[in-house]
Amino acid sequence: MTVQKIKKYCLLYIALLIYSASTICAKFAASQSMLIKIVVFFGLEFICLGVYAIFWQQVLKHFSLVTAMASKGVVVIFNLIWSVILFGETISLANILGAAIIIFGIWMVSSDD
Repeated sequence: MTVQKIKKYCLLYIALLIYSASTICAKFAASQSMLIKIVVFFGLEFICLGVYAIFWQQVLKHFSLVTAMASKGVVVIFNLIWSVILFGETISLANILGAAIIIFGIWMVSSDD
């Protein structure tokens, strides 16, 4: 794999990591009882989505739409990791099996790129 290709994939996964951060902000907002905290977390969510949109446009310059969209499945895996780290949730065997299927699907679609 060339350095240029590694940079392209890093840009893709940074964009998807930012997108997954928006869902974390939404979950934090949903767990708040004070209106000001809810507004702050929703504001952070919208900022994450705005930054993600800019990154996503840059990603689409370097990848086919099929590869880029198929890679969005990795957000589910990022959210599993976030849920364990930030919310103390547990990962079940079904979660692990689902993540493996997602990774296999992404690999199948992007192996031509």
